[in-house]
Amino acid sequence: MNTLTSLPSRLGIGRLARFVPDRFRPTPRDERPAPAIGRYAHRHFLRRYRWLCFLALTVFALLYGFAFALFGRYLLVQLTAPLVILTGITLWVLPDMARVPERWLPPMLTVFVFGLLCWPDYIAFAVPGLPWVTMTRLTGVPLTIILLVCVSCSAAFRARIAEICSATPWLWKLLVAFMVIAGLSIALSSNIVFSINRYVLALYSWAAVFVVAAYVFVQPGRIRRFAYYLWFIAIYVSVIGVYEARYSRLPWAGRIPSFLKIEDPQILYILSGVSRAATGVYRVQSKFGISLGLGEFLGMSVPFILHIMVTARRLWVRVAAFATLPMIFYVVLRTDSRLAVIGFFMSILIYLFFWASMRWYRQKDSLFGPLITLGYPAIFMAFIVLSFAWRRLEVLVWGGGAQQNSTDARRYQYEAGLRMVAKNPIGHGIGEGAQTLGYIAPGADMLTIDTYYLAVALEFGVVGFIVYYAMVVLGIWHSGKTAIMTRDPELAFMGAACIAMINFLISKSVFSQTENHPLMFIMLGLIVAAVFRERALSPATTTAARKGIGKMSGVAGRAPVLGAA
Repeated sequence: MNTLTSLPSRLGIGRLARFVPDRFRPTPRDERPAPAIGRYAHRHFLRRYRWLCFLALTVFALLYGFAFALFGRYLLVQLTAPLVILTGITLWVLPDMARVPERWLPPMLTVFVFGLLCWPDYIAFAVPGLPWVTMTRLTGVPLTIILLVCVSCSAAFRARIAEICSATPWLWKLLVAFMVIAGLSIALSSNIVFSINRYVLALYSWAAVFVVAAYVFVQPGRIRRFAYYLWFIAIYVSVIGVYEARYSRLPWAGRIPSFLKIEDPQILYILSGVSRAATGVYRVQSKFGISLGLGEFLGMSVPFILHIMVTARRLWVRVAAFATLPMIFYVVLRTDSRLAVIGFFMSILIYLFFWASMRWYRQKDSLFGPLITLGYPAIFMAFIVLSFAWRRLEVLVWGGGAQQNSTDARRYQYEAGLRMVAKNPIGHGIGEGAQTLGYIAPGADMLTIDTYYLAVALEFGVVGFIVYYAMVVLGIWHSGKTAIMTRDPELAFMGAACIAMINFLISKSVFSQTENHPLMFIMLGLIVAAVFRERALSPATTTAARKGIGKMSGVAGRAPVLGAA
C-alpha cells in the first residue's frame, strides 16, 4: 500500500501536478454533487455514446449514397426527402437575428405573380424522377424559403405576422385547418407520391403566398400596384388570345426549345389547339391550359380594371382602362365558354351596383348614386330578360345545343360523385378527385372532373369542403365589408377583390383545375392586410385586434414589431 501511494512521487507526477490548471483536475469523489432527485443530472445519451452516433451516421450516409446511385433516377423525390427534412430542421434552429431578408418578399411575390400568370405551366424542365420544374416552382420555392428564414430568425417578424392575421382570426384559422386536413388526406390516397407532390405544391403556392401577401400588402400603395399588375397581365394574355383567334394556334406551338419541351399526350393535346366538338369553333386559351382557365382569370381581373377606369386620377389612364375592355370581351367570346361570359357580365353588373351605392353613401347630393341603386333590380331583371329574348346572348350565357354535352357530363358527374361522397365522407386524398370519380369524357383519353365543388368533397371529404368554401365566403364578406366602411381610396379596391372572389366561387361550379388558385390565396392575403389597415385607423379596434398576438406567437408576441415592408 505504501509502495502504491509513493509511486506518483517517485515518478515526479506530484511535483508536476501543481502546474496543471484546476479545470483539468479530477473532482474528488467525496466532493462531487449528488444527482438531484427528479432531474436528469448525468450526461446526455448522445454525448455519452457519440462514437456510436457517428458510426450510425456514417453507415446511413453510405447506404443513402448507395441507394441514390442505384435508384436516384426513378425515386428522386423520395430520396430527397431527408435533405428537405434536414433543411427544415436547420431553418428551425437558426438563431434570432436583428436583420432578416424580409425586404426580398415584395419583389419575390411580384415575380411569382408574373411567373404564375404569364408563363405556361406546360413549358418547363422535365428532370427524370422529379415533377416538372415549372415557373411556379422556380419562383414559389425561393419565396417560401425566404419566408421560412424570416419566420425562423426574427421574433419581430413573427409578431408582425401574428398582428396582421389577428385582424381576421377566423380566416387564418380556416386556412390552417384546411392545410391540416389536406395533409391528413394523404394517408387516404391510392397514390401517395402524387398526393405528396400536390400537398407540397399547395404549401408553397397557397399557404406560403397567403402569408407573404398579408405581410406585403400592409404597406400603403402595394394594393393599387397589384391592381395595375393584373391590368397589365390581362392585356398580355388578351393579346395572345387575339393572335390565337387570328391563326387558330398558340404563338409558341412548334417553337418550344427542346430542353423545355415535355413529351406528354396531354401537353400535345393542348398545343394542337382545342375546338368544341359540336361546332368545330377554335377555343382561345392563351397561356392557360384550357379556355376555362383563361375565362376564370379574366373574371377575377376585370373588376380591378373597372375600378381603375372609374377611380384613376389621370384621364389617359381611365381611357386606356376603358379601351382594354372591348379587347377582353372579344377574347371572352372566342373562348366559347359560358364561364368567361358570365364572369365578364357579372363583373360589370356587380361593380355597377357597388359604385352606385358607394356614391350615394358618400355623396348625398349625387343624382346617379340613388338613381342606379334604386333602379338596380330593374336593371338586373332587364339583363336576365334580354338574355332569354336575344338568342345570341342566350347562347353565350345559358348555352345551347353545342354546350349540352358539357351540361349532361356535369350532371352525370354530380350524381355519381355525390354517391361516392355519401359512401366515404372523409375523402380519398388530395389530387385524387378525378381518379376517384373515374369519368372519361366521350372522345377523350384522359380522366376529367368538371367541377371543383365535387373535387373538394371527393378529395378532402365533407369537413374539408365546408372549411375550404367557408374560407372563400369569409374572404368575400371581409372584402365587401371593408370596401363599404373604408375612407381610404386604396382600400376601396376591396370592392373589386370582393367581386373577383364571387366570380371565383361561381367558376368553381364548372371548373375544377387549380391553375388560378394561387391568385385566389394571394387575394385572401390581400384582404387580410386590408382589414388590418382599416382597423388600424381606429385606436379602439387596433387595441382589440392586438389582444390575440400573445396567443398566436407566444414569446414572439412580446417582441418589437417590425415596420411595414
